[in-house]
Amino acid sequence: MNKIPLTTSDSVERSLKKTTTGGVVKLRAISVHIGVFWLILVSVEGWTYHSDNTIMTWNETREWCQKHYTDIVVIHNENVTQFLKTLLENKTSSPYFWIGLKKINGNWTWVANGQIVNYENWADKEPNNALTDEKCVEMYSGVNHGKWNDDGCSKKKYPVCHKAQCLNNSCSNNELCKEQVNNFTCVCKPGFSGARCETVVSCEQLSAPPHGWMKCSGLYGNHSLNSNCKFSCAGGYKLSGTAELKCNSSGAWNEPPPSCAAVECFPLLLFGGGMMNCTEGLDSFRSTCRVQCPPGRLLLGFTEFTCRADGMWESSFPLICANLVHFQIALLASVVISVFCGCFCCRKNKKAARLRTQQEMLNPAFEAEHTPLDGPLCSA
Repeated sequence: MNKIPLTTSDSVERSLKKTTTGGVVKLRAISVHIGVFWLILVSVEGWTYHSDNTIMTWNETREWCQKHYTDIVVIHNENVTQFLKTLLENKTSSPYFWIGLKKINGNWTWVANGQIVNYENWADKEPNNALTDEKCVEMYSGVNHGKWNDDGCSKKKYPVCHKAQCLNNSCSNNELCKEQVNNFTCVCKPGFSGARCETVVSCEQLSAPPHGWMKCSGLYGNHSLNSNCKFSCAGGYKLSGTAELKCNSSGAWNEPPPSCAAVECFPLLLFGGGMMNCTEGLDSFRSTCRVQCPPGRLLLGFTEFTCRADGMWESSFPLICANLVHFQIALLASVVISVFCGCFCCRKNKKAARLRTQQEMLNPAFEAEHTPLDGPLCSA
């Protein structure tokens, strides 16, 4: 529907049929006098485009478009340009038409959807930022009809708006509604297919790994679009791979299925030529290892070790199969360390005892308020 107002108070209705190569497009032109401003409404099956003969700044234009329609116009391809050139009034001089392109953070951006411009239709030698603040864009009419020019946002021009035709119920829940110049169409969302997008993509059936568990859940089934499967392992086993998988819209899991591997303790260190016998492998979970030294050597350390579920041995290491000389050196070293520690502890306790005696002499109530000192008593 194309409404072109007259300057008289009478209403005149005219009908026009226009034949094109692709078929017949019916346009009805109705002229109505509306007093203050003229309104041009161009209806197509998808977007509708709207203008007004009242000039306004770029910011006022966007506010006006958002109030009455959807937003200031987005020209994303040549098809839209040709459509607007055909349907908007051909003006021979400025002011021309504001469009929804603006320089934001140094990038020419369509404000209606936040996308940086990829289709461009600048006039020759534009944009030139001639006034240093030309951050908004107008569309020429006349000689350079449809071409773009950067200009100051405070200047007043005619608005061009678009109105979206996709409604909440235009397509099914499994479809996306896409606006086009001459129609709108419903396309399947990623992960859906079929005539009505009723078929949901499925991923390969998974199973719990040996010595492990799996728990799956999803809106469309345990192994369908966006379903999640979580994996865990029994005691003594650790998960190798990703603990949670997701079924993608392509029909594949985002990662390969994980497995449960037996826990292994880090190797024991045995010096001095000893032998180690283990029940279930040298480093395997629950494996118990016994150490045996060659004749004439003594074991410094524990004789038996067990690999725990957390990957740690129950006893300390490293181990040494020492000869008699090494054993005597180790024994002497342990005696020296014990004596040193004993003397250090005794000195500390003696000092604390003297301090306690002095405080008891000064304050008889001190003994009742304090507990006895812990630790061994040493002779003077």
